[in-house]
Amino acid sequence: MKKTKVISLLAVSVLSVSLLAACGNNNNSSSKDTKTEQSSKAEVFAGATAGTNSFADLQKGFAKNGAWLNATKGDMDASGKTLTVEGLFLGDGVVARKLAIYNQDANHKITDRYTLTVDKIEVKSPGFYISNGTVKGNVDVFAAGFHGQTGQGVAGQATIDGNLTFASQDLLDAYNQLPEAQKVKVTGTTSVVAGDVVKVEGGAITAGPHGNVTYLFKGNGSDVQTGATTGTTDASVLASGLGKNGSFLVAASGDVDASGKDITVDGTFLNEAGVVQRTLALATTNDAHQITKTFTLTVGRLIVNSPATDFEGGNVKGDVYVGENASLQSRGMKDASGALSVSTITGNLYFATQDQLDTYKALPAANQFKVTGTVGVKTAS
Repeated sequence: MKKTKVISLLAVSVLSVSLLAACGNNNNSSSKDTKTEQSSKAEVFAGATAGTNSFADLQKGFAKNGAWLNATKGDMDASGKTLTVEGLFLGDGVVARKLAIYNQDANHKITDRYTLTVDKIEVKSPGFYISNGTVKGNVDVFAAGFHGQTGQGVAGQATIDGNLTFASQDLLDAYNQLPEAQKVKVTGTTSVVAGDVVKVEGGAITAGPHGNVTYLFKGNGSDVQTGATTGTTDASVLASGLGKNGSFLVAASGDVDASGKDITVDGTFLNEAGVVQRTLALATTNDAHQITKTFTLTVGRLIVNSPATDFEGGNVKGDVYVGENASLQSRGMKDASGALSVSTITGNLYFATQDQLDTYKALPAANQFKVTGTVGVKTAS
């Protein structure tokens, strides 16, 4: 089986910009999202979503044990100081780190854009972005996914009043490929100053209440047979690969018969590019990533509990249940003739909540399944 090229960390970060904006993380809000809800632990920056006037608190928020989202309550003068952004975090389901330098109203319209004055910001967290306000000082980027975010409201945009440097040409090239709306305005120069690039490894992870990522293991689980990613027709190998100790990518090399049995897709995984993803590949592809042959997984139930689960072609014969913290879509791939290869569920497709069902129905048609039975709300328990 030929693997389809995984989406890059940058691409996912860019695609997430509109999602993050829609969440409307008001500097004065008290979000109840499980990834940003504040805890009483003293070591966690308590002002992560409420905003702060203290540079010391802002630095704590961007430390390795901080929070994915940190905000200022107004202009902040930290002249001569360096803000260091470190650690791997998830925000709203994607690898991200947000610096919010603005305020907004109940309709998520920007009411004030603030200025953070520093000597420089050192960006060592993947997916870091400057939201709406101005950083007066230099920004040095050592990790993938750097971008800007500018919302509607009072005039202005995400700005660096200084120089922007990247630790490698690859990081700069990736940034230059962004749409203009997702870049920052830079008053100085944008260049490469060679440095150590922060690497993100694939593997199984958990995320804390503020989004900080902990690896359960890196790479594939030690108990996963090699057929999990090279392709298998053994139902037990497929089930093992899709479990918590498995791999982000599990593939079949032919039809898989697990008639009458449940197979559960479990755990949160980062792929080879450091993006939250779980892929079940029930197809072979050519060098152009076009589907050449599809396979069928026959199950009693396929229970999907992993976030960002997608099908790389193929079909399921049996009912599919999507758990409350999970998501599911088809990759929307084409065959060698250029026609869309639609994945079919011969059975029912159920989501744990109405919100999940509504989100699924809002996907482009190419990312939905052909379902012979019911598409509705129902839990697997």
